[in-house]
Amino acid sequence: MKKVSILTSLVLSIFISGCSLTQPTTPTNDTQKKLEKNRDYLATVSRKNELHIVDSTTNKVLKTCKLQGDYMSGGMMISPDGTKAYVLQDTWGAIYGYDLNSCENFFRAKLSYDNVRAMSIFSFTLSTDGKKLYTISNPTQMLNDRYKVLDPVFKTFSTADGLEAKPVDSFKAPRQITVMATADDGTLYASGSNIYKIDPEKKEFTIAAKLRNWDKVNYSSADVLAMWPIGNVSKEFLLMYTAAKFPNDKMDMNEAQLVWGATRVDLKTNEIVQEDFAPLESVMFTGMTHPKDTNLLYGVLTDLTKFDRKNQKVLKRVYLDHSYYCINFATDASKIYLGGTFNDIAVYNPDTLEKIETIKLPEGDVGAGTLQVFRIK
Repeated sequence: MKKVSILTSLVLSIFISGCSLTQPTTPTNDTQKKLEKNRDYLATVSRKNELHIVDSTTNKVLKTCKLQGDYMSGGMMISPDGTKAYVLQDTWGAIYGYDLNSCENFFRAKLSYDNVRAMSIFSFTLSTDGKKLYTISNPTQMLNDRYKVLDPVFKTFSTADGLEAKPVDSFKAPRQITVMATADDGTLYASGSNIYKIDPEKKEFTIAAKLRNWDKVNYSSADVLAMWPIGNVSKEFLLMYTAAKFPNDKMDMNEAQLVWGATRVDLKTNEIVQEDFAPLESVMFTGMTHPKDTNLLYGVLTDLTKFDRKNQKVLKRVYLDHSYYCINFATDASKIYLGGTFNDIAVYNPDTLEKIETIKLPEGDVGAGTLQVFRIK
């Protein structure tokens, strides 16, 4: 039986995405342009160490902010009020905060200290009021004769502490954590071998939903790829999985059906649903449910596909000009945005999956950068 490796596909896709396919636009020098209320903006980071902000009304780049530090993953989150961006930089080793109106770098939290080198794999989120930044990092002590791997650590920073921010609290965390999210009531979630619920006050992690070691009868272990902190528009923390589903307890791969599924945390209610939604026919990197109809799920990589979760079937699939890693929605659910990979953002109709437009970004591939959609409050 032919096996599908999502991790292998990820690595290959990242390596082959080294050159832009679209003619770049010229970045604007007017970094002081103010963002307005009652309209959507898109934000993404490119490998030229620039933060691009797109006005969704005009589908044009509004401004380009030059970032401090070094580019790495392009992992990014927007503050709850829509005025600030927090970007993972410095070879996974620091989180920088930028004012989206002035482009000013107002915050920096370095994860390394003394002879301890620490890195984070997209593992950060903000409190509901934007006053706290939560991170999980993986430290290694750099000794003269060896490297000593330390326990992962959860840290809390105050976003008001400027360019030399130090953790105000910390405690041990599970290994292999990637993305994090904050629910409306302030509950923190993190993905790893399980989905964890975090209580910073009690300094504890509890399992909210099992992933790798789940107890689903007649299923293989789940294979989960989670490295893009998206989902805020649909108010969800959604981790897609692939697995082999068997007709009986013989667990014979020759009889297995390969399926796509999702573990979805509703960030408004904290309800968690884990279920299959379609046969495994193509590889996807990210997925989101429709902001107004959670039964509809959309996934992307080399194609954009619309799924009926309840009936576990494909409603429509369209093939793309090139691969896109990251999917997002307009806040009113009228458009789908596809980002990542090259220097453009594709815009699609969520009902028909017809292409509306391609937004060209300045020179510099986005790579694995996060595509965020937000509004000013």
